[in-house]
Amino acid sequence: MFSNIKDQKKAINSLKQLISAGKEAQSYLFYGPRGVGKLTTAFEFAKAVNCPNQNDYDGCDKCSSCIKIDHLTHPDIDFVFPTPKFDVTYEGEYKKENEQAQVQNFIKQLKSTPFNRYKFSKATSIQIDTIRRLERKILFKPAEGKNHIIIIAEADEMTRQAANAFLKTLEEPPYYAIIILTTTKFSSLLPTIISRCQKVRFNSIAPEVIEKHLIEGYNVDEAQAKIISRISNGDMAKAILMSKEQQIETREMALDFVDFIMNKDFEGIHNFSDNFVQNRNEELLRDIFDFLILWFGDLLYLSSNPSRIVNIDQKEKLQNFNQIRQLSNKEIQEIILLIEQSKNLLAGHINFELIVIDTFYHIYNRVYSV
Repeated sequence: MFSNIKDQKKAINSLKQLISAGKEAQSYLFYGPRGVGKLTTAFEFAKAVNCPNQNDYDGCDKCSSCIKIDHLTHPDIDFVFPTPKFDVTYEGEYKKENEQAQVQNFIKQLKSTPFNRYKFSKATSIQIDTIRRLERKILFKPAEGKNHIIIIAEADEMTRQAANAFLKTLEEPPYYAIIILTTTKFSSLLPTIISRCQKVRFNSIAPEVIEKHLIEGYNVDEAQAKIISRISNGDMAKAILMSKEQQIETREMALDFVDFIMNKDFEGIHNFSDNFVQNRNEELLRDIFDFLILWFGDLLYLSSNPSRIVNIDQKEKLQNFNQIRQLSNKEIQEIILLIEQSKNLLAGHINFELIVIDTFYHIYNRVYSV
Protein backbone atom coordinates (compact mmCIF):
# COMPACT_ATOMS: atom_id res chain seq x y z
CA MET A 1 0.00 0.00 0.00
CA PHE A 2 1.06 3.63 -0.46
CA SER A 3 1.46 3.88 3.31
CA ASN A 4 4.53 1.65 2.93
CA ILE A 5 6.32 4.49 1.13
CA LYS A 6 8.20 6.64 3.62
CA ASP A 7 8.49 10.44 3.48
CA GLN A 8 7.18 10.91 -0.08
CA LYS A 9 3.83 12.55 0.68
CA LYS A 10 3.97 15.00 -2.20
CA ALA A 11 4.60 12.28 -4.80
CA ILE A 12 1.98 9.92 -3.32
CA ASN A 13 -0.67 12.63 -2.97
CA SER A 14 -0.11 13.65 -6.58
CA LEU A 15 -0.66 10.08 -7.78
CA LYS A 16 -3.74 9.55 -5.59
CA GLN A 17 -5.29 12.79 -6.88
CA LEU A 18 -4.90 11.54 -10.43
CA ILE A 19 -6.53 8.23 -9.52
CA SER A 20 -9.41 9.95 -7.69
CA ALA A 21 -10.08 12.18 -10.69
CA GLY A 22 -9.86 9.25 -13.11
CA LYS A 23 -7.15 11.16 -14.96
CA GLU A 24 -4.23 8.78 -14.74
CA ALA A 25 -1.53 9.70 -17.22
CA GLN A 26 -0.35 7.04 -19.63
CA SER A 27 3.35 7.71 -19.13
CA TYR A 28 5.12 8.55 -15.88
CA LEU A 29 8.70 9.29 -14.97
CA PHE A 30 9.52 8.65 -11.31
CA TYR A 31 12.88 10.31 -10.66
CA GLY A 32 15.02 11.14 -7.67
CA PRO A 33 17.85 9.79 -5.49
CA ARG A 34 18.58 6.10 -5.12
CA GLY A 35 16.85 4.11 -2.41
CA VAL A 36 13.88 6.42 -1.71
CA GLY A 37 10.99 4.26 -2.96
CA LYS A 38 10.54 4.99 -6.66
CA LEU A 39 10.24 1.36 -7.79
CA THR A 40 8.15 0.38 -4.78
CA THR A 41 5.77 3.25 -5.57
CA ALA A 42 5.53 2.09 -9.19
CA PHE A 43 4.29 -1.33 -8.05
CA GLU A 44 1.95 0.20 -5.47
CA PHE A 45 0.50 2.45 -8.17
CA ALA A 46 0.02 -0.60 -10.41
CA LYS A 47 -1.85 -2.30 -7.57
CA ALA A 48 -4.03 0.76 -6.93
CA VAL A 49 -5.21 1.26 -10.51
CA ASN A 50 -6.00 -2.44 -11.00
CA CYS A 51 -7.45 -3.25 -7.57
CA PRO A 52 -11.20 -4.11 -7.60
CA ASN A 53 -11.42 -3.30 -3.88
CA GLN A 54 -9.68 0.06 -4.04
CA ASN A 55 -9.76 1.94 -0.72
CA ASP A 56 -8.85 5.63 -0.52
CA TYR A 57 -7.42 5.31 -4.05
CA ASP A 58 -5.02 2.63 -2.85
CA GLY A 59 -4.70 -1.12 -3.38
CA CYS A 60 -6.22 -3.42 -0.76
CA ASP A 61 -3.22 -5.79 -0.60
CA LYS A 62 -5.65 -8.71 -0.18
CA CYS A 63 -7.29 -9.37 -3.54
CA SER A 64 -5.93 -11.69 -6.21
CA SER A 65 -4.70 -8.76 -8.32
CA CYS A 66 -2.72 -7.12 -5.50
CA ILE A 67 -1.20 -10.42 -4.39
CA LYS A 68 -0.13 -11.32 -7.93
CA ILE A 69 1.50 -7.92 -8.38
CA ASP A 70 3.34 -8.35 -5.08
CA HIS A 71 4.62 -11.72 -6.34
CA LEU A 72 5.44 -10.31 -9.81
CA THR A 73 3.15 -12.88 -11.43
CA HIS A 74 0.34 -10.64 -12.69
CA PRO A 75 -0.25 -11.20 -16.44
CA ASP A 76 -0.98 -7.50 -17.02
CA ILE A 77 2.23 -6.22 -15.44
CA ASP A 78 5.44 -6.17 -17.47
CA PHE A 79 8.55 -5.43 -15.43
CA VAL A 80 11.72 -4.51 -17.32
CA PHE A 81 15.14 -3.93 -15.75
CA PRO A 82 18.74 -3.77 -16.99
CA THR A 83 20.47 -7.10 -17.57
CA PRO A 84 23.58 -8.28 -19.37
CA LYS A 85 23.08 -8.97 -23.09
CA PHE A 86 21.65 -12.47 -22.73
CA ASP A 87 20.55 -14.78 -25.56
CA VAL A 88 16.76 -14.57 -25.71
CA THR A 89 14.17 -16.05 -28.07
CA TYR A 90 11.65 -13.98 -30.03
CA GLU A 91 9.10 -14.66 -27.26
CA GLY A 92 11.53 -13.56 -24.55
CA GLU A 93 12.63 -16.94 -23.20
CA TYR A 94 16.25 -17.26 -22.07
CA LYS A 95 18.20 -19.76 -24.13
CA LYS A 96 20.83 -20.54 -21.49
CA GLU A 97 19.93 -21.96 -18.12
CA ASN A 98 22.60 -20.04 -16.22
CA GLU A 99 21.39 -16.74 -17.69
CA GLN A 100 17.79 -17.57 -16.86
CA ALA A 101 18.93 -18.41 -13.32
CA GLN A 102 20.56 -14.98 -12.96
CA VAL A 103 17.33 -13.22 -13.92
CA GLN A 104 15.32 -15.44 -11.59
CA ASN A 105 17.75 -14.65 -8.77
CA PHE A 106 17.27 -10.93 -9.43
CA ILE A 107 13.48 -11.33 -9.25
CA LYS A 108 13.71 -13.54 -6.16
CA GLN A 109 15.90 -11.08 -4.29
CA LEU A 110 13.76 -8.13 -5.38
CA LYS A 111 10.69 -9.79 -3.87
CA SER A 112 12.35 -10.84 -0.62
CA THR A 113 14.70 -7.90 -0.04
CA PRO A 114 13.85 -5.00 -2.37
CA PHE A 115 16.54 -2.85 -0.75
CA ASN A 116 19.28 -5.26 -1.84
CA ARG A 117 19.50 -5.91 -5.58
CA TYR A 118 21.08 -9.02 -7.07
CA LYS A 119 24.36 -8.20 -8.80
CA PHE A 120 24.72 -9.54 -12.34
CA SER A 121 28.07 -10.93 -13.40
CA LYS A 122 28.44 -8.54 -16.37
CA ALA A 123 27.62 -4.95 -17.31
CA THR A 124 23.90 -4.32 -17.73
CA SER A 125 21.64 -2.33 -20.04
CA ILE A 126 18.15 -2.40 -21.52
CA GLN A 127 18.55 -3.61 -25.09
CA ILE A 128 16.45 -2.79 -28.15
CA ASP A 129 15.27 -6.42 -28.36
CA THR A 130 13.64 -5.99 -24.95
CA ILE A 131 11.84 -2.86 -26.14
CA ARG A 132 10.69 -4.66 -29.30
CA ARG A 133 9.16 -7.41 -27.16
CA LEU A 134 7.37 -4.78 -25.07
CA GLU A 135 5.98 -3.21 -28.23
CA ARG A 136 4.47 -6.55 -29.20
CA LYS A 137 3.11 -7.32 -25.73
CA ILE A 138 1.48 -3.93 -25.23
CA LEU A 139 -0.78 -4.59 -28.20
CA PHE A 140 -2.69 -7.14 -26.12
CA LYS A 141 -5.48 -5.83 -23.92
CA PRO A 142 -5.36 -6.61 -20.19
CA ALA A 143 -6.19 -10.23 -19.40
CA GLU A 144 -7.43 -9.65 -15.86
CA GLY A 145 -7.23 -6.03 -14.77
CA LYS A 146 -8.28 -2.63 -16.04
CA ASN A 147 -4.82 -1.58 -17.14
CA HIS A 148 -1.76 -3.08 -18.77
CA ILE A 149 1.16 -1.68 -16.75
CA ILE A 150 4.73 -1.48 -17.98
CA ILE A 151 7.36 -0.67 -15.34
CA ILE A 152 10.89 0.05 -16.56
CA ALA A 153 13.42 0.31 -13.74
CA GLU A 154 16.58 2.38 -14.28
CA ALA A 155 15.29 3.60 -17.62
CA ASP A 156 18.49 5.61 -18.08
CA GLU A 157 20.21 2.30 -18.87
CA MET A 158 18.33 1.94 -22.15
CA THR A 159 20.77 1.88 -25.02
CA ARG A 160 20.44 4.72 -27.50
CA GLN A 161 18.77 2.37 -29.98
CA ALA A 162 16.37 1.10 -27.33
CA ALA A 163 15.50 4.62 -26.18
CA ASN A 164 14.79 5.79 -29.71
CA ALA A 165 12.65 2.73 -30.39
CA PHE A 166 10.73 3.28 -27.16
CA LEU A 167 9.72 6.80 -28.22
CA LYS A 168 7.08 5.41 -30.57
CA THR A 169 5.43 3.49 -27.73
CA LEU A 170 5.48 6.61 -25.54
CA GLU A 171 3.94 8.71 -28.31
CA GLU A 172 0.94 6.47 -28.97
CA PRO A 173 0.34 3.98 -26.14
CA PRO A 174 -2.96 2.04 -26.24
CA TYR A 175 -5.69 3.56 -24.07
CA TYR A 176 -5.43 0.72 -21.55
CA ALA A 177 -1.65 1.02 -21.07
CA ILE A 178 0.20 2.84 -18.31
CA ILE A 179 3.98 3.15 -18.59
CA ILE A 180 6.15 3.97 -15.57
CA LEU A 181 9.86 4.74 -15.89
CA THR A 182 12.13 5.06 -12.86
CA THR A 183 15.55 6.67 -12.81
CA THR A 184 18.17 8.14 -10.52
CA LYS A 185 19.82 9.85 -13.50
CA PHE A 186 17.22 12.23 -14.88
CA SER A 187 19.65 14.04 -17.18
CA SER A 188 20.80 10.76 -18.79
CA LEU A 189 17.41 10.20 -20.42
CA LEU A 190 16.61 11.52 -23.87
CA PRO A 191 14.84 14.90 -23.62
CA THR A 192 12.16 13.52 -25.94
CA ILE A 193 11.42 10.73 -23.46
CA ILE A 194 11.28 13.15 -20.54
CA SER A 195 8.90 15.46 -22.39
CA ARG A 196 6.43 12.64 -23.08
CA CYS A 197 6.09 11.62 -19.42
CA GLN A 198 4.34 13.09 -16.44
CA LYS A 199 7.17 13.72 -14.03
CA VAL A 200 6.93 12.71 -10.37
CA ARG A 201 9.84 13.77 -8.20
CA PHE A 202 11.02 11.74 -5.21
CA ASN A 203 13.19 13.37 -2.55
CA SER A 204 15.83 12.18 -0.12
CA ILE A 205 14.29 10.78 3.06
CA ALA A 206 14.69 12.76 6.28
CA PRO A 207 17.17 11.22 8.77
CA GLU A 208 14.56 11.11 11.53
CA VAL A 209 12.22 9.09 9.28
CA ILE A 210 14.99 6.62 8.47
CA GLU A 211 15.96 6.39 12.13
CA LYS A 212 12.39 5.62 13.20
CA HIS A 213 11.95 3.02 10.44
CA LEU A 214 15.17 1.22 11.40
CA ILE A 215 14.16 1.08 15.06
CA GLU A 216 10.54 0.03 14.50
CA GLY A 217 10.91 -2.09 11.40
CA TYR A 218 14.32 -3.70 11.87
CA ASN A 219 14.91 -3.60 15.64
CA VAL A 220 18.08 -1.56 15.25
CA ASP A 221 19.56 -0.13 18.43
CA GLU A 222 18.58 3.53 18.86
CA ALA A 223 22.13 4.88 18.91
CA GLN A 224 23.12 2.80 15.90
CA ALA A 225 19.95 3.84 14.04
CA LYS A 226 20.78 7.50 14.64
CA ILE A 227 24.26 7.12 13.16
CA ILE A 228 23.10 5.05 10.19
CA SER A 229 20.23 7.45 9.43
CA ARG A 230 22.72 10.28 9.03
CA ILE A 231 25.43 8.35 7.20
CA SER A 232 22.94 6.94 4.67
CA ASN A 233 22.40 10.45 3.31
CA GLY A 234 18.65 10.16 2.72
CA ASP A 235 18.83 6.69 1.11
CA MET A 236 16.47 4.32 2.95
CA ALA A 237 17.67 1.28 1.00
CA LYS A 238 21.28 1.98 1.92
CA ALA A 239 20.32 2.54 5.55
CA ILE A 240 18.59 -0.84 5.74
CA LEU A 241 21.59 -2.53 4.13
CA MET A 242 23.93 -0.83 6.56
CA SER A 243 21.88 -2.16 9.45
CA LYS A 244 22.13 -5.70 8.08
CA GLU A 245 25.52 -6.02 6.46
CA GLN A 246 29.13 -4.98 6.80
CA GLN A 247 28.59 -1.28 6.07
CA ILE A 248 29.54 -0.38 9.62
CA GLU A 249 32.84 -2.19 9.00
CA THR A 250 33.24 -0.12 5.84
CA ARG A 251 32.80 3.02 7.91
CA GLU A 252 35.50 1.75 10.27
CA MET A 253 37.82 1.41 7.27
CA ALA A 254 37.13 5.05 6.39
CA LEU A 255 37.90 6.04 9.99
CA ASP A 256 41.16 4.06 9.73
CA PHE A 257 41.98 6.16 6.66
CA VAL A 258 41.45 9.29 8.78
CA ASP A 259 43.73 7.83 11.48
CA PHE A 260 46.48 7.29 8.92
CA ILE A 261 46.33 11.01 8.12
CA MET A 262 46.21 12.12 11.76
CA ASN A 263 49.08 9.82 12.79
CA LYS A 264 51.16 10.41 9.67
CA ASP A 265 51.07 6.64 9.27
CA PHE A 266 52.54 6.05 5.81
CA GLU A 267 53.12 2.37 6.42
CA GLY A 268 49.49 2.01 7.50
CA ILE A 269 48.06 3.57 4.33
CA HIS A 270 50.28 1.39 2.12
CA ASN A 271 49.15 -1.73 4.00
CA PHE A 272 45.56 -0.49 3.70
CA SER A 273 45.92 0.03 -0.06
CA ASP A 274 47.13 -3.58 -0.40
CA ASN A 275 43.51 -4.63 0.19
CA PHE A 276 42.76 -3.44 -3.34
CA VAL A 277 45.67 -4.97 -5.23
CA GLN A 278 43.94 -8.28 -5.92
CA ASN A 279 40.43 -7.52 -4.69
CA ARG A 280 39.14 -4.84 -7.08
CA ASN A 281 36.03 -4.19 -5.00
CA GLU A 282 34.81 -0.99 -6.59
CA GLU A 283 31.64 -0.80 -4.49
CA LEU A 284 33.59 -1.13 -1.23
CA LEU A 285 36.02 1.61 -2.21
CA ARG A 286 33.19 3.88 -3.33
CA ASP A 287 31.53 3.43 0.05
CA ILE A 288 34.80 4.21 1.85
CA PHE A 289 35.14 7.41 -0.17
CA ASP A 290 31.49 8.28 0.59
CA PHE A 291 32.20 7.94 4.31
CA LEU A 292 35.29 10.14 3.92
CA ILE A 293 33.19 12.80 2.19
CA LEU A 294 30.76 12.73 5.11
CA TRP A 295 33.67 12.96 7.56
CA PHE A 296 35.12 16.08 5.96
CA GLY A 297 31.62 17.49 5.63
CA ASP A 298 31.32 17.16 9.40
CA LEU A 299 34.42 19.36 9.77
CA LEU A 300 32.42 22.12 8.09
CA TYR A 301 29.69 21.80 10.74
CA LEU A 302 31.96 21.27 13.75
CA SER A 303 31.97 24.91 14.86
CA SER A 304 29.18 26.46 12.81
CA ASN A 305 26.35 23.90 13.08
CA PRO A 306 27.25 20.86 15.26
CA SER A 307 23.65 19.57 15.19
CA ARG A 308 24.21 18.61 11.53
CA ILE A 309 27.24 16.42 12.21
CA VAL A 310 26.74 12.94 10.74
CA ASN A 311 29.43 11.08 12.68
CA ILE A 312 27.89 12.04 15.99
CA ASP A 313 29.87 9.37 17.84
CA GLN A 314 33.17 10.78 16.52
CA LYS A 315 33.05 14.37 17.78
CA GLU A 316 36.23 13.97 19.81
CA LYS A 317 38.14 12.67 16.79
CA LEU A 318 36.75 15.49 14.66
CA GLN A 319 37.96 18.02 17.21
CA ASN A 320 41.37 16.36 17.38
CA PHE A 321 41.61 16.40 13.58
CA ASN A 322 40.66 20.07 13.59
CA GLN A 323 43.51 20.82 16.01
CA ILE A 324 46.13 19.58 13.51
CA ARG A 325 45.39 22.68 11.50
CA GLN A 326 42.08 24.48 11.34
CA LEU A 327 41.20 24.10 7.69
CA SER A 328 39.18 26.83 6.04
CA ASN A 329 35.79 25.99 4.54
CA LYS A 330 37.31 26.41 1.10
CA GLU A 331 40.11 23.95 1.89
CA ILE A 332 37.63 21.39 3.23
CA GLN A 333 35.46 21.77 0.14
CA GLU A 334 38.54 21.24 -2.04
CA ILE A 335 39.29 17.99 -0.17
CA ILE A 336 35.70 16.83 -0.65
CA LEU A 337 35.96 17.61 -4.38
CA LEU A 338 39.24 15.68 -4.52
CA ILE A 339 37.58 12.59 -2.98
CA GLU A 340 34.68 12.91 -5.46
CA GLN A 341 37.22 12.95 -8.29
CA SER A 342 38.85 9.80 -6.87
CA LYS A 343 35.44 8.11 -6.89
CA ASN A 344 34.96 9.04 -10.53
CA LEU A 345 38.33 7.49 -11.40
CA LEU A 346 37.21 4.08 -10.15
CA ALA A 347 35.04 3.27 -13.16
CA GLY A 348 37.21 1.29 -15.55
CA HIS A 349 40.44 2.06 -13.68
CA ILE A 350 42.86 -0.83 -13.31
CA ASN A 351 44.91 0.24 -10.31
CA PHE A 352 42.67 0.84 -7.28
CA GLU A 353 45.71 0.68 -4.99
CA LEU A 354 47.18 3.73 -6.73
CA ILE A 355 43.91 5.67 -6.39
CA VAL A 356 43.87 4.99 -2.63
CA ILE A 357 47.48 6.10 -2.15
CA ASP A 358 47.12 9.20 -4.37
CA THR A 359 43.96 10.23 -2.51
CA PHE A 360 45.74 9.87 0.84
CA TYR A 361 48.75 11.96 -0.16
CA HIS A 362 46.66 14.69 -1.76
CA ILE A 363 44.61 15.02 1.43
CA TYR A 364 47.70 14.72 3.64
CA ASN A 365 49.46 17.52 1.76
CA ARG A 366 46.47 19.82 2.17
CA VAL A 367 46.04 19.06 5.86
CA TYR A 368 49.70 19.64 6.68
CA SER A 369 50.25 22.36 4.04
CA VAL A 370 53.11 20.39 2.49
